Amino acid sequence: MNAEVHHYQAAMEASPTRDLAHDGNPTRFIPFELTFEILSRLPAKPLIRFQSVSKLWFSIIRSKDFADSFLIRSKTRPRLLFSFQHFDSRQRFIFSAPEHHNNNNDEEEEKSSSTVIARHDMTISDLVYDINTRPVNGLVCCTRKLDSSSSSIAVCNPTTRQILKLPDVTPNGRDMYARLGYDPVEDQYKVLCVMMFDGFDSRRADNIEQEHFVFTLGSQQQEWRKVEIVQGDPYTSFKGGICINGAIYYVVLHKKIARFDVRSEKMEFIKAPEDEEDLEINAFCWTLINHKGRLGGINYRYFYHMRAWIQEEEESWNNMTGVVTSEWGDLLREISLYSTGEIHTGEVLLVPYRLESSKPFSVFYYDMIRESFRSGQVLGIADYEFRRRFHGFGKRNRGMRCFPGHIENIMFF
Repeated sequence: MNAEVHHYQAAMEASPTRDLAHDGNPTRFIPFELTFEILSRLPAKPLIRFQSVSKLWFSIIRSKDFADSFLIRSKTRPRLLFSFQHFDSRQRFIFSAPEHHNNNNDEEEEKSSSTVIARHDMTISDLVYDINTRPVNGLVCCTRKLDSSSSSIAVCNPTTRQILKLPDVTPNGRDMYARLGYDPVEDQYKVLCVMMFDGFDSRRADNIEQEHFVFTLGSQQQEWRKVEIVQGDPYTSFKGGICINGAIYYVVLHKKIARFDVRSEKMEFIKAPEDEEDLEINAFCWTLINHKGRLGGINYRYFYHMRAWIQEEEESWNNMTGVVTSEWGDLLREISLYSTGEIHTGEVLLVPYRLESSKPFSVFYYDMIRESFRSGQVLGIADYEFRRRFHGFGKRNRGMRCFPGHIENIMFF
């Protein structure tokens, strides 16, 4: 454990502790290890408050050993992360809620539903950052294009309500993409920033001027480092992004997937899977997913017929196909949904594009193996008290972002 924790541990062992509620009354000594264990089992919200109880508790809660222990437990309690923007006040609200469990194992599963309560974790009010990809160990990468010559990138921790603003980048008129990655070997978080002329602009330019930069969180050199990508030609499209087992994946060139190794900072490109019927799948229509620790992709252009590919080896893919019943299919076409991945049960998450104040907010889950469908209601986001009384949202619809696999992380920047 860190030196500060050892210092206060030694002080605690040298003299008895004092009762915090009745100062002056000696209490029985509580071993440091027991205090550490008790605190590690508490929810994140009271832990943030308990930093002010004593110097010892502050040192424990702020220590890396404690944050690592807490993170291990948090991974057993995955949550959904919700984000939407209030345009008038230039604020972005971040909520989280437990992922819906599926306790039904009978033939009536398609009719099942459940309810969870969302919690307002934080509000980003200084700048309206965009959140385009799922969290990495509870940390969220946010981007904001200030103007044609400057863009801002930040890493946000909704649990501690902290925002770490990284040094500004200069795209010089180019499009800018940023993705957060985690290297479990070196225990490091890095942000990959790609700048290039994208889409229509790339077809008009002889040189797309593509550059790759990396920023390491917590390093002494607080600056962007340029990395050279030697494999393959420069690409002119960028879609999605997910971090799995120390690598950042995103879709490029419609039929390829880029794999950026966070530790070595090397890039390689993976060919999209081929299908006997369609000959070759357009990877740009995919949603990249984490399927039990393996890279996968979902194609859901037609909700009656959903397809998924799971990577077995470097360019070997396993194909899964599921057929949604006509009853659910008709409903989904009316709602207009999108997917950002799978939840802990292995079911595909489907989320409405819009948040409407006059209707209950629900998400949907599809099990491609069992071809079963269910819905889950989320309370606390579209409710009158939060939207109308406290923030004056009115009835205006809002764009909703929702990502699975979010976990609480009390790591402080």
